[in-house]
Amino acid sequence: MTAPKPPSFHQRLLHALHNWRRRAVTRRRARDDVLLLAGMSDHDLRDLGIGRSEVPELVDRSRY
Repeated sequence: MTAPKPPSFHQRLLHALHNWRRRAVTRRRARDDVLLLAGMSDHDLRDLGIGRSEVPELVDRSRY
């Protein structure tokens, strides 16, 4: 049995671009969620079970 051929430059490039796009989409969705959460009223936040004072912690947690 022979060893498999290493991936070509084209395959590695497509894989890297796919990973970059997936990370970019994830970051954009997280940023949109943070903006939505920060813009919610106190009543809406209470409906979600969180208080206004917890929003900064959730925002910081979403950055990692």
